[in-house]
Amino acid sequence: MFRPDEELSMKIDQWIKDNTDAFVSDLRRLVAVPSVSQENEGGYPFGRNCAKVLDEAGAVAEKYGFTVENHEYYCGSLLVKGRLENPKRIGLFAHLDVVPLGEDWQYPPLGCTLKDGYLIGRGVGDNKGPGVCGLYALRFLKEQGIKLDNDVVLYLGLSEETGMSDIDYFCKTQKVPDFGLVTDTNFPVCYGEKGLMRAKIRHLAEGNLVGFHAGSVVNVIPSKAEAVVRGISQEEARKRMEKNRRITVEEDKEGVRITASGISRHAAFPEGSLNAVHVLAEALDASGILTGSSRKAVKALSVLTGDDYGHGAGIPFEDQESGKLTCIGSLARLEDGVLSVSFDIRYPVTVKGEDVEEAFRERVNGMGFSYEAGELSPPAYVPLSHPYIPLLSSICDYVQGKHYEPYTMGGGTYSRHLPAAIGFGPGVPDAPNPFGDGHGQGHQPDECVPLDMLLKGIKTYILSLVELDKVL
Repeated sequence: MFRPDEELSMKIDQWIKDNTDAFVSDLRRLVAVPSVSQENEGGYPFGRNCAKVLDEAGAVAEKYGFTVENHEYYCGSLLVKGRLENPKRIGLFAHLDVVPLGEDWQYPPLGCTLKDGYLIGRGVGDNKGPGVCGLYALRFLKEQGIKLDNDVVLYLGLSEETGMSDIDYFCKTQKVPDFGLVTDTNFPVCYGEKGLMRAKIRHLAEGNLVGFHAGSVVNVIPSKAEAVVRGISQEEARKRMEKNRRITVEEDKEGVRITASGISRHAAFPEGSLNAVHVLAEALDASGILTGSSRKAVKALSVLTGDDYGHGAGIPFEDQESGKLTCIGSLARLEDGVLSVSFDIRYPVTVKGEDVEEAFRERVNGMGFSYEAGELSPPAYVPLSHPYIPLLSSICDYVQGKHYEPYTMGGGTYSRHLPAAIGFGPGVPDAPNPFGDGHGQGHQPDECVPLDMLLKGIKTYILSLVELDKVL
């Protein structure tokens, strides 16, 4: 059981209280930048806005006497040297890129609004807020004159949401920490992440379906999907779908536009979501209004997206360590008479990705789809017996004032790209959400976090760095 230095604990509490306004102000500077990763845009590997947010983070760090090294705008890192002649290295990993802003916000997505104890804005939780937590942990140690024996590096990524080529670049060109804390999960310790598989399928969709569009990024369950159908009146289309409250019908220059509404969530955590792709495909199939091969394509898509756990897709894998596979058809486009759908699949830590891929390919081929392989990333897994896990869990319990169990998850973080790393806060699994379904979570409109949760994260990171330094 972790027993803190009470004097240090009280000093941390007072320092955080004195610097809370500065913390919010610094985070607001980063949230103001719509840093959605855009590959090779503007001469930067991940676009102008990702370059801008890294420059902003560097300016914030410079105020406190730190220097952020810019690694060709692939990522940035802030190194605090230890006292030892041959130090080891502890890493804090965060990312400054965000998912697209999306629609249906009640508060300004780039405003970092502070209301009723919550910060609201794109990136406050995923993952700019945690990144500033890491910076403030280092700032505290610096300002209090606490010098560690070992190095600490704060990593600031720019492409976590779009493939993580940023961390691959870092690992190829820089010294990789001996142990990493990835600040992109919940406390206490995420010791395992499911494997990640991405794939695109295509089906000929000729007939009276002239448009189908859903989703903006593959790892977000879409809350909206649209189809355009010709050769049917608006009145007839409404009559065929009048019982479906999540469907609206309006005129379009090419026929009628049929729009489905769902509930968005991160593709790795589909509980409580509703995939608008499935809502639309199911409604179109049930209406009987489609003709030609588009009717077969949409019917098959309805089956493939009919559940979030791979049953319809022929891949219902699960294990005791990490639970059920998740399978989300998130991006859908109809172009030149071909319907293409991209899938985000997270498979259990004890399952082989090749087995999942083979079963999924066989299933979609049997339904008339062609198959295009995408990313296939193995699970990340650190056994519960690792000595750092009980130490870090105990520190978390002390700061939170309650016990949380270490866990595995479906989300993919930098942990899977590092030789020794775990997910470590600053979220908590029972954090309140002041919004209703479809709002308030990461990747949703009105993304929000309790400010107090981030402040506790700062304290947890300070204490964890001090204790890890003793045992590394």
